[in-house]
Amino acid sequence: MQKIGLVGLGKMGVLHGAIINALPESRIEAVCEREKFIVKMAKKILLNDVSYYDTCTSMMENETLDAVFITTSIKQHVPIIVEIAKAQRDISLFVEKPLAESAESARLACETGSDLRGVNMVGFQKRYSLIYRQAKKLIDEETIGRPMFFIAHSYSSDVLRQGKSWRSAKGTGGVLLDLAPHLIDIILWLFGDVKSVTAITRSLYSKEVEDFVNASLVFQSGLTGQMDVCWSVRGFRVPEASIEIYGEKGNMFVDDDMVKLEFSDSAAHQESQVFYKQTFGTSVPFLLDQPEYTEEDISFLDCVQRCSEPPTSFLEAAKVNVLIDQIKEAASGTL
Repeated sequence: MQKIGLVGLGKMGVLHGAIINALPESRIEAVCEREKFIVKMAKKILLNDVSYYDTCTSMMENETLDAVFITTSIKQHVPIIVEIAKAQRDISLFVEKPLAESAESARLACETGSDLRGVNMVGFQKRYSLIYRQAKKLIDEETIGRPMFFIAHSYSSDVLRQGKSWRSAKGTGGVLLDLAPHLIDIILWLFGDVKSVTAITRSLYSKEVEDFVNASLVFQSGLTGQMDVCWSVRGFRVPEASIEIYGEKGNMFVDDDMVKLEFSDSAAHQESQVFYKQTFGTSVPFLLDQPEYTEEDISFLDCVQRCSEPPTSFLEAAKVNVLIDQIKEAASGTL
């Protein structure tokens, strides 16, 4: 039985905690949460048979854990990683996306993680979507030939008015740190390293952070792409992402629900093939929210058991922070 610690009892902490406790070979053993009100509520309705701590150091000193899930605000990720590493080197760490608030902080996380005896992973759950895995397979097999260019977007309706919240706080909020990381990770996974960036950002409702970003990307392979991300688009009840890929032999359209291929020999002869989400089904033992969350937790715990590197290790996830910083630098002065 794998004994797991959990730092942070927000939405994602509750989600991961429920999944871990539903899996047969894992259990939440301890929780670190500084808000006393949240702890009181958790003991009543969520996790009443675990030990609670107000610091990570005290949790690590008093518990024997196999891994710790860090699901706090972004700004706290790296300080918590460092605090846990100082208290216990023989530990594995899972961190919710993104790894850090900047490339510099991500570098510190990677250095700290490399000194630990366990494995480390960042929660980019779209990598566990059967749709995006199918898209990756088709691109690697050159089903549409060599990709020539792509257009990608991610939209939500999270910020539609002025107001104070964590999303509008400089250093912890902004669409680039909140909504964009999942799409950026998928883009880097599908197409490789970026060579150069031009970008603009816009503040639509927020005073200190960006609500919209447009980035033009040139990859090491020569591929070019456009990316739009905005959390101030009305009509998106849940965040939606999509990528249109135009290749030498055909085109591919990918979103959270399907992969569509289009081939054309002439204006009069066109063929298409669609892989719907339902086509693949799911075999996860426990379904809470999207199955990708369960898949990524199972993958991480399996890597902990086998001492093997997860696909989204700290080093891999740091690439997202590097590109975010490049976009911010390229867009400097356009907010």
